[in-house]
Amino acid sequence: MNIGIIGSGHLGKALIAGLIKSGVAQEQIILNARTIETMEAVKRVYPHINATVSKKELVAVSDIIVIVVRAQNAGDVLTELSEMDLSGKTLVSFMAGVTLSDMRKMLHDKCGEYRLIRMMPNVAISFCRGVIGISCDNDLSGSDDVISLFRRLGYIISLPEEKLESITICAASGLAFAAYLMKAYRDSCDRLINDAAVSDEITTRVFENAIETVRSEDSTFEKLIEQISTKGGTTEAGISVLRDSSLNEILNQCLDAAYARVKGLKGD
Repeated sequence: MNIGIIGSGHLGKALIAGLIKSGVAQEQIILNARTIETMEAVKRVYPHINATVSKKELVAVSDIIVIVVRAQNAGDVLTELSEMDLSGKTLVSFMAGVTLSDMRKMLHDKCGEYRLIRMMPNVAISFCRGVIGISCDNDLSGSDDVISLFRRLGYIISLPEEKLESITICAASGLAFAAYLMKAYRDSCDRLINDAAVSDEITTRVFENAIETVRSEDSTFEKLIEQISTKGGTTEAGISVLRDSSLNEILNQCLDAAYARVKGLKGD
């Protein structure tokens, strides 16, 4: 099975890395990017993948075509693809804000002939630990080969399409939000420790420890907080500050702002 990838931004490169890590041969991957220089840069890392500036060449040899471009470029890419023979192909979109209905219009697919799937992954697919929201306007049972391929890249969640943008925010954008929170915690630790390297290591390990404890002991975040917060102790003193703060409201505003933005991507 050959996989064509249109687009080589951060997510496109993460997809290539994850596919290869999951066992896909480099020779099975066909990359299309806007410039030869971009493709040459990718081939320096993965010398055996195929690369072409021609989408027609990519379509001809690909079984699955993954479109990993910005929403603003969706019209140009899909209009170009609409002039090609897509019969027997599966088109997978990683484009935020571009619905399956939008895609069918751009492809001039009035009868629902083409097999289209939308996926919203985060960049952790690069090491096969991603979160991937998936939706299809047809029965997904006919896409077992595609689902099996992407299941190797992480945790797949099948959702109604209207929920996919939520996955984009909570899982994809969420990586940056989580990193921002970790950075803030590291900076606060460093006020006490005054050693950047040690503060970095403590922060990384503390967040890892929290995740591993919740998972390994079949616990919850709430139970872990209660377990460590001894009455009258140091942890309780710190937790009380967090509880009295507007942290939850700030996070709500963060997610709401990102969600409003993703809903308006096509109009940029």
